[in-house]
Formats: sequence, C-alpha cells, structure tokens
Amino acid sequence: MINFIITPDWVEAILGTIEGLSFICSSLIVLRFIIVALSIANFFFCYWVGLETAEHVSILLLAILHFCLNIYMISIFYYSRSIRCVPIGWRETYKNYFLIFLPFEFKNMIKFGDIIKHKNKKSLKLVNKNSEFENLAFVVDGGASITIENNVEVAKLKKGDWISEFSFITGDKTSANVISNDIFAISWSKANLQKIKDRKPELFEKLNSLIARNLCDKLIRSNKK
Repeated sequence: MINFIITPDWVEAILGTIEGLSFICSSLIVLRFIIVALSIANFFFCYWVGLETAEHVSILLLAILHFCLNIYMISIFYYSRSIRCVPIGWRETYKNYFLIFLPFEFKNMIKFGDIIKHKNKKSLKLVNKNSEFENLAFVVDGGASITIENNVEVAKLKKGDWISEFSFITGDKTSANVISNDIFAISWSKANLQKIKDRKPELFEKLNSLIARNLCDKLIRSNKK
C-alpha cells in the first residue's frame, strides 16, 4: 500500500499543471476565471508554506498580479455587455431599436456618428434628390418628410426610421428629398461607414441587417395605407 503525503512540492506541481492546462481553454473569459481561482489557491498555498524563500514570495506577487489583472478584465467584459456602458441619453434608443448590437458595440457606433439637432420653422434639408450617397441617418426623435418635385410630400419619417438607407444598401443615387423642421438624429458619413466596415466588419453586418428589417417595416406600413 502506497502512502501519499501532500507536500508543498506536490501542491505546487499540481497548481502549475492546472495553470498550464488552462491555456487549452478556447474561451478567454473562462480562462480568466480559472486564473483567478488559481491565484486564490496560490494565496492559500503561500499562507501554508510561508514566505521564507524568494520563490514563494515570487509566487505570491504573481498571484496578486494575476488576480488583480484578471478581475479587472472580467469586470470590463461584463460592464461592456451591460446597458450601463451606454450613455444615459441613448439607453432608451438602444433598448427600442438597436438590441441587435451588444451595448459596447452600440457605444462604438455612436462614436462613429455625428449628431443632427434641428428645431426651426425653416426646414433643414437632410437629403437632396438624385445626389450620390453621402450620409446614413437614424431618427432618434422628431420626424422628417420625404418630398419629390415641387415639395410634394410622399411619405413621413418618424422616430426609429432610417434616412438614405436604400442608397446605402444599393449604392444608387437618392430618389427623393428629405426635409425636417424638428428632428434629432444621428448620422454616419460615407467615410465613417467605410471605417466601420474595415475596422469592425461584424458591426457593419449587423447594421445591414438592422436596416433591412426597417425597410421591411416601411413596406408593411405603406401597404396598409
């Protein structure tokens, strides 16, 4: 019969082996949780064996470093996926229209956009008919009118609608004018949309999906009239 005695060397070897095997894990967040657990185990290990040697002091310092760093990164991971990372003024818009994006992705989309605010008797022209695509805009509040020749209104845009989305998808010239006396919108220039496509292709794909859904909603609304 073999008597197995737990010694500090055995514990150190086991913890080192677990740490090495943990890097097989494909999920980064799971890996961080494993490292935090190992750091706590190393705290107890150092408490058990003492800090008489430089090796044990080094183990304790590394455990503290790994614990703090990974707790911080875990906090960032969950915070970025929480509604709290979205600016307060944008939370309702996010919950109502942009849930296809993760909160931190929506926050990044806001950074790439420009704010349009206009409330005046004199109309603001947002889009000129038969012009090249320049901006994609989303109506956060207020509304706009789609007009053709002689300022004849053919449709209204309301909160939650997109502007120039058809030109954005097809690349064709705009088919009508868009004007407004009272609007709060966020607009993405053609250049910034290209940056999103190049740097954040997953966001660009989600944006396309969101716009396609809005186009379907517009068609349903027009068919009901």
